[in-house]
Amino acid sequence: MNFAERMKIAMMQSGFTQGRLAKEAGIAQSMIWKLVSGKAEKTGSLVKIASVLGVRPEWLSDGIGPMREEKKEITSTEVSYVGTFPVALYEQDRPTGHSIPVPDLIKSDSCRAYRLNTNSGCAEAPAGTIVVVDSSEEAGNGDLVYAKIGGGYSVYRFVQGGASGFLSVDDSRVPLVPVDSEVEFFGVIIFLIRNLKRG
Repeated sequence: MNFAERMKIAMMQSGFTQGRLAKEAGIAQSMIWKLVSGKAEKTGSLVKIASVLGVRPEWLSDGIGPMREEKKEITSTEVSYVGTFPVALYEQDRPTGHSIPVPDLIKSDSCRAYRLNTNSGCAEAPAGTIVVVDSSEEAGNGDLVYAKIGGGYSVYRFVQGGASGFLSVDDSRVPLVPVDSEVEFFGVIIFLIRNLKRG
C-alpha cells in the first residue's frame, strides 16, 4: 500500500473530503489532491494531516505500525492499602455507605468511624475530626469516648468514679455528667483523624 492509498483510506474512514481536510490542516487543497493522486508523496504538513485524520504519522508516511493509536482499556480495580483495614463511616448514628482506611494495629470487628460536625469540648477533637470508636473497649480514666447526651453527639473524656463513671470536657466550669441511662455510650476512641492546620 502506498502513501496515496493510505491517505484515501484515512480520509474515507474519517469522513473527510479533500476540501475539508485542506481547511482543517491549514494547507492548499491542491496539495491534498497531489497527495491523494500520487503526484506527491511527501509534505511538510504530514504530522498535521495525520493529526486531523486521527492516524499515526508513521503509518501515514511509511505504513509502519498500526493505523491508529491503540486505546488502552481502563479497568476498575479495588484499591487496597497495605497495613490498614476499612471501617464504616457514620454521621451521628446513621451509616453513610462509605468507609475509611485505618491502621490494622487497632483492627477490631467492633469499630465504627464517626465524623464530628461541631467542636467537641475536648481540644483533641474539633469539628471535622473523624473518630474511630471501639465499642468493645472498656473505658479507662482519661480516655476519649464518643457518646450521645440529650440528642447531641460528641466526644468526652471519661473520668472514673461513682457507679459507672463520668463524662467531662476540657472546660472545668462544665459539670461532670454521670454515665447513666440518659447517656448513650458508643465506645472508646482508639484512633482519630483531624486537620492540624487552623485557619
